Amino acid sequence: MAQETFVVEEINPKHGFARVRPEKGEGLLHTALYPDPEFTQAPPFQLRKGDRVVGLRRGQTVSEVSWLTRVEPPWEEVERVAELLALLERWEIRIPQEARVLAEHAWRDSKEDPLRDELQAQLPTFFDLEGAHPFEDPTLLERLSAAMQPYLPGFAIQPVQGQPAVRVEPGAVEIQAGVGSWDVPQPTFAPMIAEVNARLAAVGAPVRWVPTREDWMLAPPALAALLQKHGLLESTSLPE
Repeated sequence: MAQETFVVEEINPKHGFARVRPEKGEGLLHTALYPDPEFTQAPPFQLRKGDRVVGLRRGQTVSEVSWLTRVEPPWEEVERVAELLALLERWEIRIPQEARVLAEHAWRDSKEDPLRDELQAQLPTFFDLEGAHPFEDPTLLERLSAAMQPYLPGFAIQPVQGQPAVRVEPGAVEIQAGVGSWDVPQPTFAPMIAEVNARLAAVGAPVRWVPTREDWMLAPPALAALLQKHGLLESTSLPE
């Protein structure tokens, strides 16, 4: 069965399909919103109106779709990302990808997020979600103590033997753990994070542990606000 060339006429992200028109012929056919990665080496982008693709027609659907050409993301989207990258550089955060590439990831609702990945690599997080579950991470408190030394010299935090609590130094302040769960561990650590942030505020430190959707990130509050404004930091209602 020979491949044909099609032009994307409309997309339906809600239901996960697109309509394409044969370049030589009439009528509209259905295809998946995301081309099958098995048949294309392109990034996992969704189709957009105006894209030219090749695929196999099977009845009223087209399968094994891959791109011939992709329409460019809107210039205003590229400008928005370029402005964001310039603002991030003021915080000494440099993203290696070009604005146009990142804009296409955002505009095409990519299944990859290189901008978010790069930010997470450059900004410290409280959990090590790729390494261990927070309840089983033996280095969690050690990493927290080390991260605080530039701002709170002598800071230390240790578990209290036999109790769901930690002891924070200096001051030997005991902090009871919150009520979390294996699936949602953040509430367990929220009281401890609140104590640490209070100490950071008391000495005028430029950073705080800012809550994200599944974690906390150590960042200046103004930087966190910038990331949240651009949809790169999904905050929670947990205490800061």
